[in-house]
Parts: sequence; C-alpha cells; structure tokens
Amino acid sequence: MEAYQSKSITPVDNYEYKLSDELKKIAEEELRETEEIRNHGLKTMRDWIMNNPRIEKCRMDSKFILRFLRFRKYSIPMAQEALERYLVFREGAYGFDWFSNLDYMKPNIKTLVDNEVLTVLPKRDKLGRKCLFFKMSSIDPSLPKIGEDLLTLGTLIIETLMDDEENQIRGLNYIADVSNLGLRHAQILPLEVMYKFGKNIEKTCAVRHKGFHCINVHPSLQFLVSFAMKHMPEKLRDRVKFYTNVNEVDVIDKDYLPEGYGGSTKIKEMMDPWRKILDDRKEFFLNYSNMKVNRNLYPKPIVDCVVGTLKIPLNSSDLFEKTSNCTDEELTGIQGSFRKLEID
Repeated sequence: MEAYQSKSITPVDNYEYKLSDELKKIAEEELRETEEIRNHGLKTMRDWIMNNPRIEKCRMDSKFILRFLRFRKYSIPMAQEALERYLVFREGAYGFDWFSNLDYMKPNIKTLVDNEVLTVLPKRDKLGRKCLFFKMSSIDPSLPKIGEDLLTLGTLIIETLMDDEENQIRGLNYIADVSNLGLRHAQILPLEVMYKFGKNIEKTCAVRHKGFHCINVHPSLQFLVSFAMKHMPEKLRDRVKFYTNVNEVDVIDKDYLPEGYGGSTKIKEMMDPWRKILDDRKEFFLNYSNMKVNRNLYPKPIVDCVVGTLKIPLNSSDLFEKTSNCTDEELTGIQGSFRKLEID
C-alpha cells in the first residue's frame, strides 16, 4: 500500500470485511458487491487516482473509495466520475468554503447545533437506515451566511455518517418538520447556488438517499413545494413524501423521534453525542483542505460547476471543446418562476 501513500491524505489500508451476513446480502443483491468485485474495484480506483494528473491529493483509505464504488454499484467509470467531480465541487464551489473549510469550531456552526436545527436520530428506521431530523422552525433566516453554515453542518454530519459502511450500504433517510417554513427560508442561499448545489450534489456526494419525509406541511406551502419538486431529479422526487402531521409517518417507530414528535428524548440530548463526535474529528476534517485537484487542467465551466457540464464525462478526449458552450440556461426560467412566486 506504500505505493499509493504519496497521493493520499489518509493511511492507505488493506481492507478487512467486518460487516454482518445481512449487510453482505444487501450489498450483493442491491450493489452487486462480492469480495472479488470489491477488491478489484479498490485496486482499480487507487491505480486510477495515482495515474490521474488532475488529482493531486485525495483520501485513498478503503472506506472512502468504497463509498463511491457502492454509490455507483461498482460501475468503475461512474465511480471515478463521481469521485473526481466530488473533489472539484468541494474545492470552493461557487466561491464559498462550506466544503473546503469544514471547521466544527466556527461559532456559527456551534450556534446551529445549539439551536437544535439538525440532529441524527439515535435509533435506525424500520429498514435499518440512519435518519437525519431537521427542525426548520429553529432556523433564523436573518442570520448572516445561515445557508452556507447549514450546508457546512450538514456536510460534517453526512461525511461522518458515510464513513460507516453500514450507512453506505443501507443509505440514509431524512425527516423534516417544515412547520413555519415560508418563502423567506427559500432565500437563505442565492437561487443560482441552490439550483447548482442540488444538481451537482446528486452526482457527487455518493450517498444513497432513500427517503425524504416532510411533516406538518401547511397547504399554503403548496406553491413552494411544487416549485422545488419540479426541479428535482425524478429518482429523488419519487422518494419525497408529505404528511400533515407526525402521526402519519411510518418509516420509524414514533418512540425513536424527538420529544414533541412521539418520543421522550429532547433534540439537544440526541445531539450531545454528536458534539463529541464532531469535536473529536476536528483535525480529521481540517485535513480535508489538503485534498486538491489541479484546477488549471479543467475547463472553466467544470471548475464553475456549470450544470450543463454534468452530462459530459470528465474522461472525454475533447473535454475542453465539449464544455466550451455549456451554460446554466435553465436558470433563467427558474429565476423568472421564482420572481413570480415572490410577487404572487
């Protein structure tokens, strides 16, 4: 493994499979994973990273690489595409640093944790998946850079969850209380950023998103819901469910939800272990800033994460020519629709 270490920011390990027979079966049936395929994938991905002049530094530990192989069901070209776009995207996408400056100790991030905006439910759902719980009413849209800070906190938590192989295989579920959600919440990030973020993250974050469950959806939010759903990938759109109250949610036992939603544990208490987890991983995440690509070797539209470039493989021999005319044309229509929503 020493041959790979020069490009890796983490120790390169010999993988040891320690998961249960149940997870082995799920991985084989849903992800086409066998020991032979897994070992071949790990070696091929590492060799590709070493021979890719655009990638300067990357995590090359087994868990990280398996995350992308499992995400793309062991299609190696697709896993390579996802990993490389992940590296490009996280390195200061749109001029922000929510991926490249993953510092849990920033005051605004700790404030979000204290305000009980987001937590990870201690117990898994009925299919064994970890669930993230969002309380939208705890978000103050007037806070400066609130959108960026939310993305940073979400990234810290999801990156941590995805270092658990069980989560890579089973996927994640999301439950959000959207009571008191209004148009002002939709403006915590520029529209262009929200649109590009959503489109890019679908291709790069290497997470199996298994369900999005929105509770306490007020009828007056239908216009905002319809707007968001229209611009969501079909695969994800089919996994979004809406409920008028928490009693309709059946993906997880009510006892496992926070206090006020059927359970007996306060959100703050649920988040207490995560404060320690994120604190312990502080140096690990700061080391993420050492993951680098040579941005000069990419066409500018790729570096700018232009949505139109997502359809063009990075290994295209004529990448610069193919991406030269890529734009975010769809944004014009979206911005017009959004302005209409504001007026209406």
